[in-house]
Amino acid sequence: MLMLLAAFAGLVRGYSGFGFAMILALGLLSVRSPADVIPVVLLLDLLCSAGLWPRALRDAHGPLTMRLVAGMGLAVPLGVVMWAWLPGEWLAPLIASLCLIGGVLVLRQPPTLTVLRNTALRAAFWAGLGSGLATTLASAGGPPLMLYLLRCGLSASALRATAILFFAASSGTALAAMGLSGLVGPTHLHLAATLLLPALVGNLLGQWLHARWEVCSLHRLVGALLVGLSAISLWSSQAKP
Repeated sequence: MLMLLAAFAGLVRGYSGFGFAMILALGLLSVRSPADVIPVVLLLDLLCSAGLWPRALRDAHGPLTMRLVAGMGLAVPLGVVMWAWLPGEWLAPLIASLCLIGGVLVLRQPPTLTVLRNTALRAAFWAGLGSGLATTLASAGGPPLMLYLLRCGLSASALRATAILFFAASSGTALAAMGLSGLVGPTHLHLAATLLLPALVGNLLGQWLHARWEVCSLHRLVGALLVGLSAISLWSSQAKP
């Protein structure tokens, strides 16, 4: 079941450029603690996106990506400190709640503009900071970043590529910070190794579909998935004694 979940999350990521970490985290939380889940999800997110980097480097909006990454760099150390400090029983409902709110906001997102706004470019640092903090705390950086990018007026290819590069940078930075803090160990590496192959297969299938099948409202599809999965996870965490 966990392998199917990893393959499905990889499929969504390969097609849309985001959603892998949130979908996988929400599924794994049903059987593992947040302390086990977040480092594994970040590691798989980084490894599975590697095949997307060459094209993303070509298509991404450079100035926007750099400002986003700068904000993320400030957020990650703060997020790691908070992640290590928060009680474990708080993290599962926090993750589910952030993903639920993010999914609802993604569903409410108006149609994409066609011209990059200067005001949106100036706000990139703060968008990167918020998304980086959500990524480190709960693997939930997708909704805040996508809400921001969908308002920037980027083309579909530039939006997807910018998201791919940002999530690669944020996952790698957060994972490195957790490793230095002693929050990553053999248990995480073993689980990640178990799920890596199905995640990669799903990712490759998603890339194949992306080149051949266009969905008009992709962000609505991913938003609906996030709302459904996070609602189930939140209900499950509240139902536990």
